Amino acid sequence: MRNLKNQLVGLDPKFRYRGLDQTRIETFSDAVFAVAFTLVVLSSSVPETFDQLRKSIHDILPSFICIVLIVVIWYQHYVFFLRYGLQNTKTVTVNTFLLFLVLIYIYPLKFLARFLVELYSGFIFGMPDNFFRDFGGEMNGANMTLLMTAYGAGATLIFMAMAWLYRHAYKKRAELKLDAYEAFLTKMSLKQNLLMSLIPFISTIVAFLHPFGNEAINHIIAGFVYMLYPPVMMIFGYRMKKQTRVFFESNSED
Repeated sequence: MRNLKNQLVGLDPKFRYRGLDQTRIETFSDAVFAVAFTLVVLSSSVPETFDQLRKSIHDILPSFICIVLIVVIWYQHYVFFLRYGLQNTKTVTVNTFLLFLVLIYIYPLKFLARFLVELYSGFIFGMPDNFFRDFGGEMNGANMTLLMTAYGAGATLIFMAMAWLYRHAYKKRAELKLDAYEAFLTKMSLKQNLLMSLIPFISTIVAFLHPFGNEAINHIIAGFVYMLYPPVMMIFGYRMKKQTRVFFESNSED
């Protein structure tokens, strides 16, 4: 593992990575992420009839969405420990909470991904007669509110946990001997995770409090709130590049 880490392919060459040695925290965390992947796959039973096979094919896209989101979280986790190599009690505590969230996040994520894929496919290709029966006939307004609230709260807490880890690393910058650029990048990563937690938090508030009156309209708006991720993160990436350029220009003058 260390040989792979020492290559640092695709990572910032200006950052001095302090976690090149694989720790037990990372080994345990990777095992938990592997369990999360397994739960995504095993949530679909082996088809025994053609109708079950057809349904399992429909499950490919929701499973792919789940895996992509898990990889995003795993990669952030990987980069954090690679950068700082922290192993103190606070890091272990927050990391344990993060892993717990990942595991309980899987089933609401998979269910919601499958429901939305089926729903939007129905809007495009025509809604099947047995659509709600496939979901147990239980997708009423109250259950939809519970589902979207559970999903949004899980995503919010996961990115808040990542933000807390970066905040902890920033507070330890003297002990870690972070230089000015490394401290700057740590602060930017903290802001990025706070921003990523803000979007599911807004969706959760809309889904739970119904500020727009009609329950169905609130659920639709709560779902479309997640469409803010691409533009918001693109704007943040642009601003971060700009601030990084200003940082190097100001430091080169010094």
